[in-house]
Amino acid sequence: MNKLTEADRERLLSAAVAAPSVHNTQPWRFRFVESTVEVHRDRERELPAEDPSRRMLFLSLGAAIFNLRVAAAARGTGSAVRHLMDRRRPDLVAVIELDGPPTPSIAGLAPYLTKRRTNREPFTDEPLSPQLRAELDLCARVEGAVLQWIDKPTRRWWLRIATNEATTADDEDRARTAERRHWVGGDRAADGVPSSALGSRAAGGDPVVRDLAATEADAQRPVADFEAHPQLAVLATRYDGPIEWLRAGQALEHVLLEATARGISTSLLNQAIEHEELRTQINDPLGPWQRPQAVIRFGYGTPVPPTPRRAINDVLIPD
Repeated sequence: MNKLTEADRERLLSAAVAAPSVHNTQPWRFRFVESTVEVHRDRERELPAEDPSRRMLFLSLGAAIFNLRVAAAARGTGSAVRHLMDRRRPDLVAVIELDGPPTPSIAGLAPYLTKRRTNREPFTDEPLSPQLRAELDLCARVEGAVLQWIDKPTRRWWLRIATNEATTADDEDRARTAERRHWVGGDRAADGVPSSALGSRAAGGDPVVRDLAATEADAQRPVADFEAHPQLAVLATRYDGPIEWLRAGQALEHVLLEATARGISTSLLNQAIEHEELRTQINDPLGPWQRPQAVIRFGYGTPVPPTPRRAINDVLIPD
């Protein structure tokens, strides 16, 4: 491919840092080596209490990888991802080779990179059409995952029980709550979740949206009535492990960007995913065995403000 200019690099990194990450920690760094982009984990931004297995870390890194692929496709360049687990370079998780023809289907997602939001406000009760559901599932399948819609009452019940148990465990864990206070609440200039992005508190009933409030002031936010029947889906993969989590992160971001392009709002309900002993309750006992990686809430909502992002120079590893 032709040489990357400074403007190309800036566009690629601006796309990467727009990806979602757990508590908006943005735990990534990037290095350009000729026509490749190295993706590194940033250990200072990991969450050992809330994410002990680092599953959410690798999903976040996968989402950033997908955004890089979208930005490259919009530039007219294809991309190939090599997922790496190299003991000699433990922080390097993937190398993206920028070459060949672009993928038109993901190039069209570029305008939505900065429009995607985590929306923690109420959605309307308008259902997504079966066709739209199928197309969102196809986005996941292209990346090696599946999107399982939670429609069966028994499965919704198990998800509710697991989510409530996880929420209680989180609130009683001092290390988790301390970690959350570090990243959530107040005014945020470059990272973390500001109070303005926490949304309304749900007025009882089944868990609909994750309440990240970490301070007494944030816990007193206004209460609102959320949708009576939240539209939830589990993003799942066939296998488990860091490389599979990277693929799941790419599938997650593909789904989220496609939803944004269709005017659909999204948020994550991942409490039970983050507790290994509760993850099995999310599986469909009568369906094919899958490894759940994320729980996504879909619907039609009102616009919400963006969360802050780190400066490009803060995530760039010099040549």
